[in-house]
Amino acid sequence: MPKQYSFKTDKVLKRYWEDISEVTQYLWQKGWAERNAGNLSIDITGEVAAPKEFSQYMKYPLQKCGKNLAGRLFITTITGARLRDIAKDRENTLLVVMIAKDLSGYYVLNVKKGAAKKATSEFPSHLMVHGMLRASNSPKRAVIHTHPNNLIALSQMKEFKNEAKLNAVLFGMHPEVRVVLPKGVGFAPYRCPGSLDLAEATIGSLKGKSITVWEKHGVVSAGVDIFESFDFIDTIAKAADIYFLCKMAGEEPEGLSGAQLKEIDGAFGNS
Repeated sequence: MPKQYSFKTDKVLKRYWEDISEVTQYLWQKGWAERNAGNLSIDITGEVAAPKEFSQYMKYPLQKCGKNLAGRLFITTITGARLRDIAKDRENTLLVVMIAKDLSGYYVLNVKKGAAKKATSEFPSHLMVHGMLRASNSPKRAVIHTHPNNLIALSQMKEFKNEAKLNAVLFGMHPEVRVVLPKGVGFAPYRCPGSLDLAEATIGSLKGKSITVWEKHGVVSAGVDIFESFDFIDTIAKAADIYFLCKMAGEEPEGLSGAQLKEIDGAFGNS
């Protein structure tokens, strides 16, 4: 009988559940995870044993998946799950999944066969990001998608539907953005949520970066763990907050100068 993975009994999965619960509460408290909005994934390959027999596990098809993800294990959110509920209901909000060796789909390892609980609709975007990270031997394994209000608002403004201009305003509002994200943020033009088009736009805009803004939708952040992924979002969200605070006060924000940004780069070794 194949093992059923459990966030209640497996020490590794329980630790991840505790970390995820903490961060998803932050997302909810900030107003970035309304209803069932937002999702996440963490590559846990090598941290728990992979199954050897699959007949008792539900399998769902994948339209597209990179070869370097074959056989890898992930924690991800269930489609329709509310992030605010993860802390009190781990078994009905989180999945442990394994990508099939032939890339035809993924197996759900912590739900009894027939329960019909699928991964988040944004799973294709998550997998493309993880595939890109593996291809570059990145240590990043945790991906968060969420809906920060002021970053979505910025992406609604014609002036900032441009990666260079978006970075200019975010860098200008707070030194910490340049310190934490010296390569800036990506910008993905609007694509239908849950689509392969969105997944492809995501990796196109995320190359060489840790976070990208989805036009009129939200952000995707990749970090070494779920806390770093959250920190990247929190940092640029604060910069957007500062921009709008200045505008609401009737002032055009001055922003950090080019010389000031270069000084930060020198002080923090940014290349």
